[in-house]
Amino acid sequence: MRRRRLRRVLLIGVLTALGGIAYLVSSSVSARLDPVRVAADLLPQVAQRIQNFRRVKVKDGRTVWEITADEAQYFEDDNQIIVREPRLTFFLKDGERPCRVAGSEGRLSLDGRDIDSVTLGGSVSVQLDELVLETDEATYDRERDLITSPGAVIVRSRSLEVRGKGMEISVGPQQLRLLGDVHTTVRSDAAAS
Repeated sequence: MRRRRLRRVLLIGVLTALGGIAYLVSSSVSARLDPVRVAADLLPQVAQRIQNFRRVKVKDGRTVWEITADEAQYFEDDNQIIVREPRLTFFLKDGERPCRVAGSEGRLSLDGRDIDSVTLGGSVSVQLDELVLETDEATYDRERDLITSPGAVIVRSRSLEVRGKGMEISVGPQQLRLLGDVHTTVRSDAAAS
């Protein structure tokens, strides 16, 4: 009789353990099958996650700027959008010469429905006509209509290479200013290339 009780207790223990394991496995599998639930668990502060993000500002029937990105995450509490592989295009007042800015990641700060500032990081490049500017980080401030970079900057064209530390680009008047440690290299063979 003692053996029977011991067997029952062991059988109940084994069945309880198997039931617990089955429950854990089924909840793990269902979590993997529900990516929205997993994303909500991992990123509780994200209000929206957007693939192929695009935002455009049009004024008086003319496109002023356009932002595109492979992926965006909107953080409602901070009123910010984090973007992956962002590309920002400013359409200058003449309408024919776009200024393109790209990076590997970015942060857009919103002011209501408008963008207040954009900070790009990771191999940032700015292209205007034949000039290409490269830096590690750049910030666009809408109120001042200014692109700034605190770090090392390289500006290249076919005939010129300028290196400096820190930079400001006034977008409207299209003025570039390097703030310090400026070195210039002029290539005489540019016409041949």
